[in-house]
Amino acid sequence: MVMHHSAGGGARPLGLSSLTRPAQRVLDAAGAAFQRHPFLIKTVSSAFGFAFGDVLFQLGTTARPRRRPAAADPPAAAPHPPPHALAEALQAVDWRRAGAMGGAGLVLAGPLGYALIMWMEGNLFTAAPHSKLALSVKLTLDQVLGFALWHGALAAIYEPHRQACLSLVQPKPQAPAAAGKAAAAGKAAAKKGK
Repeated sequence: MVMHHSAGGGARPLGLSSLTRPAQRVLDAAGAAFQRHPFLIKTVSSAFGFAFGDVLFQLGTTARPRRRPAAADPPAAAPHPPPHALAEALQAVDWRRAGAMGGAGLVLAGPLGYALIMWMEGNLFTAAPHSKLALSVKLTLDQVLGFALWHGALAAIYEPHRQACLSLVQPKPQAPAAAGKAAAAGKAAAKKGK
């Protein structure tokens, strides 16, 4: 995050000069911590992001039965889940898998992301490293790397995700009729070559 030091002494991110005092203090403390320990902040935040992302992924992909309203039910203004629904959903979370994803963020994504950031700072947009274009490109590259690493880590520890990823890159089997036509075309081409 790009920080600018204000006349008041605190570092504030670009465009956030009108925040309330408590928010400014939190951002100032975060900026100071990042300035002192950038590697630690990147690895710990990657661990948290990977684990939290996996919990959200599990909550979003877990099939939950939905009750269809009966014809006699009065129309509801907006469907509200029962108060215990979140507790039940959190009990279904595979916390070991979320922990493994957090570990992947800590030991793999954090260090690789930090190395990418250091490389970008030294090699991309060196004339204007804090321009909107430079920051947009750097943020995009950081997120693309994080996305690839997150899916790679999940595919490494969760077989259904690995199969889904592989199905995206493996060629689709040809239908028998199409395979026969391709074989006949290959034989015809071979005869012409003789």
